[in-house]
Parts: sequence; C-alpha cells; structure tokens
Amino acid sequence: MKAPLYEYRSLPWIENGAGTLQSGRVLIRLDSDEENRLDFYNADDSKLPAYLIYIILKILLGVEWIGKLESMHQNRPNAWKTKVYSGPQGIHEYRLYSIKQDIPICSSLITVTDSQIETFSVYAEDAAPLLKKIIEDFPPVFLPRLRNHRYTYFFPNFYPYPVDRRCLAFPEPIKIQRELTQNIRIPEDIFPENFMLAGQTSGIIETVEALKCMEVLQA
Repeated sequence: MKAPLYEYRSLPWIENGAGTLQSGRVLIRLDSDEENRLDFYNADDSKLPAYLIYIILKILLGVEWIGKLESMHQNRPNAWKTKVYSGPQGIHEYRLYSIKQDIPICSSLITVTDSQIETFSVYAEDAAPLLKKIIEDFPPVFLPRLRNHRYTYFFPNFYPYPVDRRCLAFPEPIKIQRELTQNIRIPEDIFPENFMLAGQTSGIIETVEALKCMEVLQA
C-alpha cells in the first residue's frame, strides 16, 4: 500500500518594502479530507509580510477563495469566537475559540510576528474569521497603481505560476503548529454566552469590500 501524498501549491514571492528586499516561497494546502484544514507553510526561510496573505491566497486558491472559506465557516456546527492577543516584540496571536461538547476550546491559531505571518495550520471553517482580523490589521493593496506608494512586490518572471508539490508527510512546522494549538490553555474570561452562533457571517467579505472602497476614495 502506497503512503498518502499531501499536495501543496507552491509560489515564490519578492517584496521591496522601505528599501529592504525580501523573498521566499510559500506552500498552501486546502484539504478536503476528514480534518478539512488550511495549511500555510513558509518554506526556504520565507517570512511573508502579512499584508500579502490576500494576494497569495487569491493566486494559490483561486479568485473565489474568500467565498469558499466563508461558506465553510457558515456551515460550521458549533459556536465560535475570535480573540487577538498582543505580546512583546510585535507578536500578535489570532485565536479562534469554539464550543465542542459544551466545552470551549482553542481550535485554530495564526501568529503574526513583526508584521510577518508565520506558518499555520487551521481548520478550514475557522480560516475566514481569523483572516478577516488579519486583513483588518494588515490591509492588502488592491489597486496596482497604488503599490509604489506603500510597497512594491512581484513574483519572479521565471516562475510566474504556482506549481504543485507533493509531500509524503506534513512539513514538520505544520505538525508543530497543530500540536501547539491543541495545548493552548483556555483563558478564564472565555464563556459560552460571548460566542457567536453557528451560521453567523465572519465579516471577511464586507471587510474586503470596505477596504477596496476606502482605497479608491484615497487614490
């Protein structure tokens, strides 16, 4: 019996912000197995700026990625709540708590350090609410002509399209992130009555549309 292959979409990136050139490669996997997870892996010492997560997901998951993740979120069977924790050295933890068997747990976690998004593995149903918070804090650039006013980023011409990379096992950082999330202790101030009900919108679509309108008005 052959070992299962885990298929990731791979894309290199280059960004020139404030005169500092950065580059790397990211791998993304949105699986459809029993766990139904969204994996984001910084490969080759990549440290992706958080504001690029919107365009990266659009390229690797397709233009309908927001609608797909929002649909998964609204079909969740349990109550949920997002919480953002800020720490020293520019660390921000975006956590999603959910109610399972009447017990609150931390089901997903995304960490942004010094405005750079770290490797993460979250349940697909949790992705939209967490990414909504990150997009609010680190807005994307939607209009190409405005990029030079804030950032300059591009994808290498010699490798313009994402490719598939098959792995015999999950990348080690992905496994570490899953274990880390499972071991998070629940704060005492997390109570069921403060949770959003299953089926309620994450707000990510409205947030993106509002940011687009604001950018047009400021152009």
